[in-house]
Amino acid sequence: MSVKEEHPVQIIADPTLSSTRIYANYVQVSASPVDCTLTFCEVIGPQSEEDALRVQKTGVLPAPIKAVIAVPVQILDGLIQALIAQRDKQAMPGRSFTGAGPTVQ
Repeated sequence: MSVKEEHPVQIIADPTLSSTRIYANYVQVSASPVDCTLTFCEVIGPQSEEDALRVQKTGVLPAPIKAVIAVPVQILDGLIQALIAQRDKQAMPGRSFTGAGPTVQ
């Protein structure tokens, strides 16, 4: 009987296996004890006078959902650290990322 050695597996993004890019400019975040769900939407302003009046009257702007991703709580800290690291890489001298930008709900 042979003992199989465990080898770590590296996961890499493979551009040859990619799907169509999805654009979203709004994300809604909700959490449960097991996962965190990110609902990505594309907010598009009113396309007509009628749409604008409806939004003004109701106070609601419907946004098409582009993707819903559930992330297990076990990887949330790593995801947050990776997002911060990527944000910090893009930082320009004298530019601050705090207090400005789109709202995340």
